[in-house]
Amino acid sequence: MQFTATITAIGKDALSSKDPMIILFGPEATDALRDVAVIQQFDDPAALSQFSIQAGDRLTIDGTAFTMTYVGQLAISNLKAIGHVTLLFQDVPAEKPMQNAIYLKPTQRPAFRVGTTLTYNTQA
Repeated sequence: MQFTATITAIGKDALSSKDPMIILFGPEATDALRDVAVIQQFDDPAALSQFSIQAGDRLTIDGTAFTMTYVGQLAISNLKAIGHVTLLFQDVPAEKPMQNAIYLKPTQRPAFRVGTTLTYNTQA
């Protein structure tokens, strides 16, 4: 299955060239969260009830494909409920990977801008 979201806003403190992390939230994010988050709007929010991802699935960001190397236990439920997940463009740590995160390869973080499209490609 395929689920597509579009970036609608980027908080003033959301992007750092030194940080491999992108914090995504849905449009209902509070003002405080909006400062540090990238806001994504799913094209079909009702379809999220069927959303499921796992390691090996792909996330395509503006045409560049990334492989999900790890999907934390909270990632799916947070995405379904509030559009929240943390994207980490780094290797999965041996101990204590973030449970609300998706780790991605390659680890080169792409540019994010308003209008960027994210396509979650699932094997389910």
